Amino acid sequence: MKILIACDMEGISGVTRWEHCDSNHSEYARFRKLMTQDVNAVIDGAFIAGADEIYIGDGHNRGQNLLIEELDHRVFYNNGTFSPWSMMNGIDQKIDAVMFVGYHAKAGTGNAILAHTWSKEVLDLKINGNSMGEFGLNTMIAGHFEIPVILVSGDQAIAAEAKALVPEIETAIVKQATGYFSGCCPTPEQTQALLKQKTKKAVEHFLAEKTFVPLKITAPIDVEVEFHMPHMAEAAARLPGAERRSGRSVGMVCQNVPEAFAAFRTMCNLI
Repeated sequence: MKILIACDMEGISGVTRWEHCDSNHSEYARFRKLMTQDVNAVIDGAFIAGADEIYIGDGHNRGQNLLIEELDHRVFYNNGTFSPWSMMNGIDQKIDAVMFVGYHAKAGTGNAILAHTWSKEVLDLKINGNSMGEFGLNTMIAGHFEIPVILVSGDQAIAAEAKALVPEIETAIVKQATGYFSGCCPTPEQTQALLKQKTKKAVEHFLAEKTFVPLKITAPIDVEVEFHMPHMAEAAARLPGAERRSGRSVGMVCQNVPEAFAAFRTMCNLI
């Protein structure tokens, strides 16, 4: 069994502030270490349960957050920016299942730590009329490759968001959000034990029953992005094929998932 662990930072153990995730802030060094430890706990649980090969995709900011010298020596680490699949770098390497570590809820979610979608400038992303966050977007990419997502970790808000899209998914709630910048956070020793346990359960379930179903999106795929300010929509609408749908939103009809992902990513890069 070959697994891709796609990780972000806002849903990592103890993270409650943007400063914790900002490489220019003094707090960042502490929390990138915690991020590495959370990922190592998931790696260990996966190998114990029967995984044969594990790839890591670093999806936060510039994709260079994990401490490679402290990562479990048995894995392969995809890092850096501008990769074809961004947060899902490695998905095209004949993966059997995906796990999301350190994820967060979509923009606008209440009682969700650092909830956003891709960037602070995006108010909402809709795929075929359905609001989606980074979990939905990246699960859609996995589904394009016929790969299921079997685990997500973060706060209770992302767990609920994930369950709504993938009911069979295993969730590891490493903190209880009480606001955008606050949460009840168990110690890393507790959360890493939970991550290991939940990962083991997810992999064992996958290997025993294979009941996880990839998320499939019907084509053509309508991508609509609502931005924080009208001038952002004005800039995003310069993408060939895109149309201005309101003062703050831009949409585009795409023929497949790669095209839809490229459209969303390019719109965000243009603002």
